[in-house]
Amino acid sequence: MAIVERSKGRIRFAFKDALKELVKNPKKESLLMLHFSYGKLRFKYSTGYSSCYNDWDYQKQRVRNKAHLINSGYVNDLLNTLETELYKTVSAIESRQGIINKEVLRRKLDEITNKTQEEEIRELSFYEYIDKFLDRKEGKIAKVTLRSYKQTNRLLKEYNNALRFEDIDIDFYYGFLEFLENDDKSLNTIGKHIKNLKSFLNSATQDGLNKNLFYTNSAFKAPKEQTTAIYLDELELKKMADYDFSGYRNWGHARDIFLIGCYTGQRVSDYNGLTKANYLIKDGVRFFKIKQKKTGREVFCPITHETQAILSKYDNNPPPKMNEQDINEFIKEVGRKVGLNDMVSNSYTKGGVEHVDEVMKYKLIGTHTARRSFCTNMYKKGMSIYDIMHFSGHSTEREFYKYIRIEKEQRAIKIAQSGYFNLA
Repeated sequence: MAIVERSKGRIRFAFKDALKELVKNPKKESLLMLHFSYGKLRFKYSTGYSSCYNDWDYQKQRVRNKAHLINSGYVNDLLNTLETELYKTVSAIESRQGIINKEVLRRKLDEITNKTQEEEIRELSFYEYIDKFLDRKEGKIAKVTLRSYKQTNRLLKEYNNALRFEDIDIDFYYGFLEFLENDDKSLNTIGKHIKNLKSFLNSATQDGLNKNLFYTNSAFKAPKEQTTAIYLDELELKKMADYDFSGYRNWGHARDIFLIGCYTGQRVSDYNGLTKANYLIKDGVRFFKIKQKKTGREVFCPITHETQAILSKYDNNPPPKMNEQDINEFIKEVGRKVGLNDMVSNSYTKGGVEHVDEVMKYKLIGTHTARRSFCTNMYKKGMSIYDIMHFSGHSTEREFYKYIRIEKEQRAIKIAQSGYFNLA
């Protein structure tokens, strides 16, 4: 029997400013905000009206009916309408099992308040715009990218919580770099945050809000350096695959997930968590059908004998998903156990200081090593760059060559043996 179900969401109205501040100054005007929570979703929306602590009924969440307030009835009617229509919208989406996202809710409320997106954008400060930028991106970009954007936003506020678009100049640039260096950030991490900041500014410029284009100056660049990233050759992968980790179940589990990454060329977000649904047989050939989370591209990765041997341990299924931090921890132990102890020179810049350390190879193994191992090993075996990039998701040859780990001599030998040279 069909029943009427109430939406699981919750709506409340509250001041934008902190309550402690308003209690101290009860006549101070503060913007009234609509707050909506639905599972993990948190959405807030400006009603466009302000009130003060003395004129607000906290229990009813409405403006008090006082003689000196000539439009309290109108404002309360608007709040009632916003609440009713938002619940209706959410219920309609729930009934058709659709996805509830902030942009849909915002558009609906914009219709009620007659607020165009352009008008709203013009009112936003630097940090208000970044909040809007992050709201737009939620659910549309990889979680790791969104998390990176949020980290940049937090660091910018730590550096200057009153930053304006017009403040972005060469003094800001060098000051922010120095702040990040003093925070002991690596050079590539600093570059990532500058790149994210430029993404914020590009978006604000396209929306017509930012007129300061200094960030496009060649001096405003994202610093970066080549990192000491290793790969594992086929002999090293075989050592891992052949070792009996029955006494170390977590290590063996992490090893199996990692090796699937080495044999498919996928990012950890794609090779960790494969299921039976990804398994496909076509014309007698076994594949993993994977939709890459970062690019959205669909790829078909052939299942090798080595991969099939791993699946056989799990009733012909991929190994269960494991927390990425655990994989990074356990795969280093796996490398240590199988004897990947060659010394590697590890150079990097941190806190503005160049460092060079000699470390054992296994200490540099991580989830990212799997994809790099696939790309490097396939390149050495003669697979075309374009075919490798099809699997790995690299968009340009330039990025690909920066990614793989091939000595100059190895690359020269491969080119010499390509058939284009009349070798002596």
